[in-house]
Amino acid sequence: MSQVEAALRRAVGSALDRIGAGGAVEVVVEPSARPEFGDWSTPAPLGAARVLRRSPMAIAEDLRTLLDEARVQHVAGWSVTAPGYVNARLDHASWAPAVIDTALALDPSRPLIPDGGLTVAGRTLIEHTNINTNKAAHVGHLRNACLGDTVARILRRTGHEVEVNNYIDDTGVQVADVVVGLQHLGLTPRENEPFDQFCSRVYVEVSRRYESDPALVELRAGVLHDIEARDNDTARFAKEMAGRVVRAQLATMRRFDIGYDLLTWESDILELGFWERAFQLLRGAGAVVLAQDGRNAGCWVMPETSGNEAAAEEEDAKVLVKSDGVATYTAKDIAYQLWKFGLLGLDFKYRRWDEGDRPVTTTAAGGEEDIDGSRFGRAQRVVNVIDARQASLQRVVQQALARLGYTEQAERSVHLAYEVVALSATAASQLGMEVDEGRTLYAFSGRRGIEVRADDLLDVAVAQLRDKARDERAARALAAGAIRYYLQKFSLTQIIAFDFREALRVTGDTGVYLQYAHARAAGILRKVPGGAGTPAPPPARLVPQERALLFRIDGYRSALAEAGAGLSPAVLAAYAFDLASALSDFYEHTPVIVRETDPAVRRFRRALVAAAKSTLGDALTALGMEAPEHV
Repeated sequence: MSQVEAALRRAVGSALDRIGAGGAVEVVVEPSARPEFGDWSTPAPLGAARVLRRSPMAIAEDLRTLLDEARVQHVAGWSVTAPGYVNARLDHASWAPAVIDTALALDPSRPLIPDGGLTVAGRTLIEHTNINTNKAAHVGHLRNACLGDTVARILRRTGHEVEVNNYIDDTGVQVADVVVGLQHLGLTPRENEPFDQFCSRVYVEVSRRYESDPALVELRAGVLHDIEARDNDTARFAKEMAGRVVRAQLATMRRFDIGYDLLTWESDILELGFWERAFQLLRGAGAVVLAQDGRNAGCWVMPETSGNEAAAEEEDAKVLVKSDGVATYTAKDIAYQLWKFGLLGLDFKYRRWDEGDRPVTTTAAGGEEDIDGSRFGRAQRVVNVIDARQASLQRVVQQALARLGYTEQAERSVHLAYEVVALSATAASQLGMEVDEGRTLYAFSGRRGIEVRADDLLDVAVAQLRDKARDERAARALAAGAIRYYLQKFSLTQIIAFDFREALRVTGDTGVYLQYAHARAAGILRKVPGGAGTPAPPPARLVPQERALLFRIDGYRSALAEAGAGLSPAVLAAYAFDLASALSDFYEHTPVIVRETDPAVRRFRRALVAAAKSTLGDALTALGMEAPEHV
């Protein structure tokens, strides 16, 4: 919250204490709906009336007197309005320059620590992206990566220590599918076809052939077993194939300015014995049992009821090791979660993925001695960015930690669940699907090749924005920003009905609108000389657009803190749009600054634009979007 809002809350809370209603009434302070009554307002007297059994207006008068005596900084006076509100009128002569100075002092090297302090003291490990190594990244994967990347940026901006992991699933069934296609079906890439897109096509073709050739399914089972066994030609082929796909996926993510600290490979978890150690711990604690009968016979399962062997036959019991001895991916997730918190007693070896410090990759052998392994894992909080369909499996991971006695770590295991991206009817039709009348959503399907690849979407966006940008680089920045914003502005609980036209729109609540607003502010500052020295004081009376813009600027820290506490990029996206809209209203409803004849007003308004630009730029960076000086 802004410094003024925080001071007002403290003053109202103290006044409630003095009249005997402290603790019984929520301290609410909000911008006034009627500016003529004041700038801020509190309905506290209405709540206090039920506690003190007095008239709200009488209580409001008592609070007004006490608040007057408190002499809150930047408050010029207090008033009372029916049916029981106390309103604060700000001293714009002191408040406006303070807001501007605070905004102009924003510095990426100095974190904006919330008034309440850090949400978690210590490292927060965020795992996101996690694309199977059998395909190119599509827009659903991209939403995951954008959410995780922006949460990491917001937490870092608010002073948290953050580590970002990308879990590379290189031993699963889908990897085996592509190995079958590459080794046994004679499929070859088309001319200039990127390797990850070739693998996507192989996956679709193999899935189609499974339906008519059951022998291929048997072959896949053997391939999967060899991959799990590790030291054989098939496992080495799969690892090399996965590495080529990951390299392509990372290149896609770099186009959206998404990066990682550590790439963790599932094959390394197996080869280094992480699951064996986790299994020993779980078995020793009685958290897993061997099912003797029923559909899970021969499987090691984690029952719903801890320590009850009879519960192994329950249908809800979660299988961790199948009857053929292959660990499920939930089992490997449990081992990985234990490592994340530094509870496993084992560690990876590490090497650089490419030249430079980021990212580092895990390895089972041949680590680089100059890489400090203490940089990774050993977290105080773990945030797993995984879609809402995996909620039950994430609960199993939490339950496993709790049953091992790690209750605090289980509580600090956060599943950042989000709803999936689906296709709108229009988008589905554009992709050649049959569209049913009245049906609005169509699911992606990697097996059937129904998807919108992230690279393809960005290429289309760049092509559409070329004539709206000054050069190719600006077009790429606008395109990446447009897509990132589109995938982040929706709440986590909202399914995105992906639509090409909506994703690439340039007006309204869009990323391009925000980036244009920042560039427009930069253009004004270039045209209006000045900026050095102390800004002129505000006019005796602020026009509504100036006042509204100051309020938006003043609310940045509050929005950033709320987004960080809730791990919610949508909160910051909504704030950024409101700020850009207030800046646009200011442009359109006040005299053009370059033609302003009063030098004092001109200096003040220039400073106001500079403050808005600084704040919007900070917010765009936290959202993972470029803040352009030109477009």
